[in-house]
Amino acid sequence: MKSKIFPSLALALGLMAQNGQAADIVSGPPTGTPLAPVNSYALHGPHKGQEFDAAKSLGQGPGALLFIHELSRNTIPVLRGLVDLTSEYSVLGFQSQTLLLHDDRTLAENRLKAINGSLKQAYRGDGIDAHPIILSLDGLEGPGDYALNRRAALTIVLAKGGQVVRSVALTDTGKHNVPQLREWVEEVAGKIPSDPAELRRMIAGNLPESGDAVRELAVNQGVQLQRLRERLARLESGQMNNRMQQRRPQRMKRDAPNASGRPAAERNTAKPAAKREGAPPDDADLQSSLRAFIRKTQADERIDEIYEEITTRAAESAELTRQTREMFRLVLSLKDRYGTPHAHELAKGFLDKHPAKQNR
Repeated sequence: MKSKIFPSLALALGLMAQNGQAADIVSGPPTGTPLAPVNSYALHGPHKGQEFDAAKSLGQGPGALLFIHELSRNTIPVLRGLVDLTSEYSVLGFQSQTLLLHDDRTLAENRLKAINGSLKQAYRGDGIDAHPIILSLDGLEGPGDYALNRRAALTIVLAKGGQVVRSVALTDTGKHNVPQLREWVEEVAGKIPSDPAELRRMIAGNLPESGDAVRELAVNQGVQLQRLRERLARLESGQMNNRMQQRRPQRMKRDAPNASGRPAAERNTAKPAAKREGAPPDDADLQSSLRAFIRKTQADERIDEIYEEITTRAAESAELTRQTREMFRLVLSLKDRYGTPHAHELAKGFLDKHPAKQNR
């Protein structure tokens, strides 16, 4: 009997680990318990400069609290995934708060200033952050009533009606968690109807009474619409570039006879070699991200994700910021060989925001 049970158990544990859940880690309050207060502080967003109860801010509607035990390149896709889902499901009343756990408030606040900027989690137009990471004021352990486990990378607590619906510890985090995250959000918020008339009725029934809350909902949807427009524009741009690449060999064949008839001096005129500037990074994480960032076949959306990983890593210290600056200078000095136009644009934007200090 044991020979049949233990392999099955091992398989189950393996599958849970693949989904980013640790079978031996429990983190967060049990299902059915009331949401306890979560003392927090916001550097950005609607609660900017205020200490407030993050759990109370969710109200009685569907929502989630995401606690960050470990902020790294692997947890970023989950953070961004929750931001996107919050914007998408806000029409059903869904809200969320993402909290950083830290034992030093001053250091944590300085880190959040850099992190929130690099993740670009901001409303378009009025400069107010839509879903910034906020700071938990209860140290590394988090709120005592939440029984958070520091062995987890992230803990997500989903709630509705002021009660916990589900608590999950995430360990092996990444983009593979996002589909599961959507299922959890739909568990508390419901699915968005495909029928336009039904959707309109549902949105009308879920509109908040507060004027400020209605405004926040409208801006959330504006952010979501803008992101969809950007993705569509990039997709159309990529299709156009593909068509141009396909036509290029034909143009080269047509132009070949004309080229052979030109004077030798004109044909042999070579472009001057590009001047190499900057330097590759010493940091292993930046090296890995750079290799992916400069691929000419990389899609724009993937480049955006890699850029977020790079800027988040750069924000961890002045030295990493310097290495990133030199890395992007190198990419731009050799942009005929490395990177796409979109990658070059992002690299230039980073250099504009982080110019080298002039020695006096």
